[in-house]
Amino acid sequence: HHTTVASSLHPCYCIKMVGISFRVVCLLYCCLHYVRAQGFLREGFNSQMGSDARNELKLSDNESANGMSREMFLMKSIDWELHPADFSGIKDSRLRRHVETFFKRPVVMKLSPRNGKHGLRAMGLSHSGKRLRGFWRQVGGLPLKSNDFLTASYDDAVRTRLSVLEFEVQLPPLDKKTKTLPSVIYRFAVEPGSMNAKCMVPRGACRVRILPNGHNPNDNEILHLGKAHVSLPMKSGIVDPGWARGRIVFRKGRSTGMV
Repeated sequence: HHTTVASSLHPCYCIKMVGISFRVVCLLYCCLHYVRAQGFLREGFNSQMGSDARNELKLSDNESANGMSREMFLMKSIDWELHPADFSGIKDSRLRRHVETFFKRPVVMKLSPRNGKHGLRAMGLSHSGKRLRGFWRQVGGLPLKSNDFLTASYDDAVRTRLSVLEFEVQLPPLDKKTKTLPSVIYRFAVEPGSMNAKCMVPRGACRVRILPNGHNPNDNEILHLGKAHVSLPMKSGIVDPGWARGRIVFRKGRSTGMV
């Protein structure tokens, strides 16, 4: 009796074993392809990361084959905004109006790693869409003696330990009779970000000066205009409707600006 039952169940048992074996083979086949795909992606990602790391190591210790330091290498793919300064200190009314025409609102600087006449090349984009020739370069900070730290300003003290860069924007000539290109130069200090060490952020206010006659060796007049700010362009944030509900400023309206 037992032999008859075993012989009757034997075909079903074999069918189940074949089904289980087929599923195991399919599972192993899928796992093998998954591991190969992961290895391919990991290899490509590691090669890209290795390439970026090698490029960054080439720029360590402020050394670069193209005149670009490590800080500049991390900044080159970012657009920067040059905020207007107080141009009331320019006594020449024609020059003052000419500068205010382009710096009425922040000028966006688009950086390039290509060499230029006065540093690496850049392009300034005014609020009206006018393209301006520009340059950017790294300069040395002003050293301070130990006794000067007690009387020096905060910005001057910061510049002694951080990298200092300059953004230069060349404006069109004042008139068609001259080929002199006035230059507006922003000097500021940068440092790594607190959360991302590979992100460079400006530290403190920048100093603004103007070369009325450009880079003219026969006339090196310099106008110091005081301080301004260099920042990263950011879009307006989204206001949470739950936070805005019941607040008078959103119920009665508000003037132009950010809250």
